[in-house]
Amino acid sequence: MSRSGAEIRRSENQSKTIQDRVTSIEHHLGQLCDISSSYTRKTARLRDKGDLLAKELMEFSEYEKWNPTLSSGMTKFAESLSAVQDYREAEVKRLEGKIITPLINYGLLCKQTKNDLKSAFAARDREVNQTKKLETLRRKNPNERQKITQLESELQRASLDASRSSKALEQQIDKFEERKLKDLKKMFRDFVTIEMHFHGKALELYTRCFQTLEQIDPEADLEEFRRQVRPEGSIRSDIARSASQASLESRQGSAGSNTSRKLPPKQPTPTSTNNRKMLPLPNPQELEDDSDEDD
Repeated sequence: MSRSGAEIRRSENQSKTIQDRVTSIEHHLGQLCDISSSYTRKTARLRDKGDLLAKELMEFSEYEKWNPTLSSGMTKFAESLSAVQDYREAEVKRLEGKIITPLINYGLLCKQTKNDLKSAFAARDREVNQTKKLETLRRKNPNERQKITQLESELQRASLDASRSSKALEQQIDKFEERKLKDLKKMFRDFVTIEMHFHGKALELYTRCFQTLEQIDPEADLEEFRRQVRPEGSIRSDIARSASQASLESRQGSAGSNTSRKLPPKQPTPTSTNNRKMLPLPNPQELEDDSDEDD
């Protein structure tokens, strides 16, 4: 039994809706695949740059022997940084296996679904054409029963084929949607798990890097640098020269204090006649005795 015109139009609208749906999904999943691939490539380039940085730090630590704590710190820092890049390498491989490959496979799945849609559209078109032929024949030559019967038989086969294709397409698109929902959920759960695992390990290693840098002692390294640049004999001569200079300055200071100008003693101020003591006058008898003695 052939389908009615309403059933054919409903099937046509359904097939068109499915086609638009598959085309849209193919476009968006293709964009996700391209961006995820770019993300993974950039992560791989970051891994390569990290390896170069770790290598350069290791070479610098081997050269920097005059700063022992810096050399040791840079060595441990480079080792931890290199370990981060190892985890980044694992991140790249997991992204390629669990994100990019399934998205690429969805491109093939979408193409297969679109090919099935073409088959369904072809079956529907055959049904529509047979219907038009039968209606035209009935309108123009209603008496040609044999030809009309033949076209009716062909229309029934076309309708059966179109109906079978439509049901198969419904089942296929239903499975496609179910698979897409489950796969996308799994893919992005895997993406988050991969990133969390990498960043957790990276945080642990970068914490170790920070602790390593805290062990660098600039003052000790500076002292070692000075010791390497200025040999021990030179240091002793500098110390002796400094001591001699200090002694000379001390002697010059003491000599200067001894040769300072002495002021003349202060002359006593003359006393006034009123303050002088009067000597006692001799007695006349004493004067006479003195004159007799002279005779």
